[in-house]
Amino acid sequence: MKNTINTSSWLTQKRTVCGLMTGTSLDGIDVAFADFELINGKFEYNLLAFNTYNYPEEIRNTIKCIIRHPVSIGAISKLNFQLAGLYADAVKKLCNDSGISLNSLDAIGMHGQTIWHEPGGDVPNTLQIGSHSALANILCVPVIGDFRSADVAAGGQGAPLVPVFDYAALSNDETGIIVLNIGGIANITYMPPSCQEDEIIAFDTGPGNVLIDAYMTEKYGRNYDDNGNVSASGNLLLPLFEYMKQAEFIGQKPPKSTGRELFNSDFIRNALDSSHCGDAAPNDIIRTLTQFTVWSIAQNVKLFADGRCTIVVSGGGARNSHLIELLKAGLPESKICLSDDYGIPGDAKEAICFAYLAWRTLGGLHSNIPNATGAGRSCILGTIALPFQ
Repeated sequence: MKNTINTSSWLTQKRTVCGLMTGTSLDGIDVAFADFELINGKFEYNLLAFNTYNYPEEIRNTIKCIIRHPVSIGAISKLNFQLAGLYADAVKKLCNDSGISLNSLDAIGMHGQTIWHEPGGDVPNTLQIGSHSALANILCVPVIGDFRSADVAAGGQGAPLVPVFDYAALSNDETGIIVLNIGGIANITYMPPSCQEDEIIAFDTGPGNVLIDAYMTEKYGRNYDDNGNVSASGNLLLPLFEYMKQAEFIGQKPPKSTGRELFNSDFIRNALDSSHCGDAAPNDIIRTLTQFTVWSIAQNVKLFADGRCTIVVSGGGARNSHLIELLKAGLPESKICLSDDYGIPGDAKEAICFAYLAWRTLGGLHSNIPNATGAGRSCILGTIALPFQ
């Protein structure tokens, strides 16, 4: 049982770390096993295994309810432990699927499920649930969780946290790189050529898949627009599109972050009512929601990054070919490719990132980038839960 951590020796040898990611899109539990090590002072990693395990529909609906409606503290406490159990099952499943022993894991980095994110509130706050102490004791492996709180306490947005991995894995001396993740919410990491860490610009651009998925669920009974086929069959509703373009968050200067608190079914309903498009064909509405998503990404690239960069796309939105076609049209000067082309499976990227964040935490390294989050200082992120001896 690994129930002690020696931070001073952590970075001296190869470590196998599990990353757990459950994002805003609620599309499942992403589990990655990866090796991390320093070789001649340079970070290297190797992805050993990855899979996504579906949330039970009951849990998915519970999370949506907690985010959108007042609920009892008892419901949140119950879900906190339910998620720990689901995460444990998912880790065990990947062990069985991959043949990698649970005993070989040195640590687990667990993002947890965001149910509220309000770093700009009168009391800045963020909450990701899924008890990492319970998970550590179920699996008998050290678990690092609650990655965002330290950055928020230091005056930051608590997001995005992926840029430290983007910088280590994808920065380039010759070419400017924009790493675009299209999950429930879309975010970018912009790294100019020969970028130094304090030159990174990273932030949420607005909706990723969240609006598309919400309306697909409501009107088609499906959790997402497979390959963008519904969007491709529809026509743009200009009044709806122009109304949504007024969303203040899109043009807001970074650092900035957002979530389902802003972009949700109520946002869609209000936009449909205000633009008098509520009776439009569902595929036309999906087409317009997709166009708005693409516009919000492209607008942020043009305003706050460099549209002539190579854009490396990951996340569930990378599989929406119609969305990617629209993005190429919206950013004609950009070279748009997938993170898979760089050896980083797009669906696995964020899970790998949280394994990397855990590796850094246990090595005593900071993981937030103040220039990206707006924090007043660098922070070692997360809290460490050790299994009972």
